[in-house]
Amino acid sequence: MRFLLAASLIALAAPAAAQAPWSASGELTDGDSAADGQHRYDSHPLRLEAGQRYRISVDSDAFDPLAELYRPGQDEPVARDDDSGPGVNARIAYAPAESGEYVLRVTAFSAEGRGAYTAGLALQQPPAAPMQGAEAGTGRLEDDDEADDEDRRYDQYAIRLEAGVRYRIAVDSEAFDPVARLYRPGEEEPVAENDDAGDGLNSRIFHSPRESGGYVLRVTSYSGDGRGAYSYAVGTQPPLPPPSTSFSRMEATIWRVYTGAVAAADPADEQGRRFDDYLVTFTAGQQRMIALESEAFDPYVQVFRAAERDGEALAADDDSGDGLDSMLVFTAEEAGDYVVRVSALGPSGAGAYRLRVSE
Repeated sequence: MRFLLAASLIALAAPAAAQAPWSASGELTDGDSAADGQHRYDSHPLRLEAGQRYRISVDSDAFDPLAELYRPGQDEPVARDDDSGPGVNARIAYAPAESGEYVLRVTAFSAEGRGAYTAGLALQQPPAAPMQGAEAGTGRLEDDDEADDEDRRYDQYAIRLEAGVRYRIAVDSEAFDPVARLYRPGEEEPVAENDDAGDGLNSRIFHSPRESGGYVLRVTSYSGDGRGAYSYAVGTQPPLPPPSTSFSRMEATIWRVYTGAVAAADPADEQGRRFDDYLVTFTAGQQRMIALESEAFDPYVQVFRAAERDGEALAADDDSGDGLDSMLVFTAEEAGDYVVRVSALGPSGAGAYRLRVSE
């Protein structure tokens, strides 16, 4: 009976798990518990609800804070962060799959870290409701908007994109330097982003999603103090023309030569540069020289995976050839089809060119 009573008293004395909004002050000292026998830490019980989005912050002027979020009884954290906040402060953005008790562990990045800190738990805005057929709109960044880990205010719009369709996303503002980012819901890394590909400082994203479904367009500012009105538009683009496979001749049996002209009717990339694409098949580990020459414009050559022509280039060159001509050596890590893209360095470049790809 004494044991049961003691257990009940311990349960009553246990600290209640904090719910958002919550904040606390603490201090790492030599008397705190030590992880791995070295890093001192404090633990704060939290209760999180499934379907909510939370922002956990740990700030200190005395040491470099490290925030770790655990389920009770588990050795590995479900989330952790070191320097995503201002300076070296910690920020965790987390949406739990299950409701229940969690533990925030506050420690220092270095074993000798000691001193005062503050910790906080806040609710973040839920994902925006999907656009109901709207492809364009206006908004305004305000002081009370949600802030990212770098304290830049943002608005979000849920959109639906279809696999294989080429989209153009534009964000324009005369009040601040806009940044457009495209996310899959629940993911922290954007699938595409752009700062200054539009007129002036405006943003343009060209993206062909691999998967149909919901996406989130985030409108923010390049600087933390950016505020004011903006407009956004999401529209479809014509599909890219198939890359050319024809060449005009072989030179000394080692070069495959393509000739053409960059023209106003060609498709344009997000920088406004008109381009032609050529399909080239590589074997794994194969190394080829790629030369682009023109007397009409400053040539710029890029290499893409054939299935990812709207993505990041695997290799690019501007002036490694004679004069302003381009020359690069590309080695394919994987066998398959690749695209060699011919364009001018600037959006106004046009005219005839010669592309050579070694065999």
